[in-house]
Amino acid sequence: MTKSEFEQVILQQKDKLYRFAFSILKNSDDAQDAVQEVVLKLWKNKHLLDRAKNLESYCLNAVKNHCFDVLRKQKQQQNYEQNVWVNATTEPEIEQLDLVEKLKQELYRLPDQQRLAVSLRDIEGFDYSEISEILEQSVETIRVNVSRGRKKLVELFKEELKDAYQ
Repeated sequence: MTKSEFEQVILQQKDKLYRFAFSILKNSDDAQDAVQEVVLKLWKNKHLLDRAKNLESYCLNAVKNHCFDVLRKQKQQQNYEQNVWVNATTEPEIEQLDLVEKLKQELYRLPDQQRLAVSLRDIEGFDYSEISEILEQSVETIRVNVSRGRKKLVELFKEELKDAYQ
């Protein structure tokens, strides 16, 4: 793969890679750093990219793996800070957020596998087989995680949804 081919492929993927990294890391700077690190790794191993069946899935999988590594390191170093942030978010503060912000907040509180599956399916628009390839899980597992994640979000938003449709 030549430099110009690499640049063209990565430039097409850059925004999607960033959104995916952000959905995992929940921090813009960390997501940008993650994408930059992955792009550097991909460049160093560009000879492997020609063998990838689906380059988009390969890149997303590389971002996912890197982000989980970052999260593991952050958890070891900042476990206390993360707990303080989660505990500091009280119900009155959440009620003041508009519906979209509340949805984002609640989406980020879903278990990782549900959050990733729902984000990839409902926000990024991937089909179940693509998500299965990206997350390296069976299609049935992805369907279960999407279903459970959606059910939790619907349960949290029952009142807002009821008011919206009346």
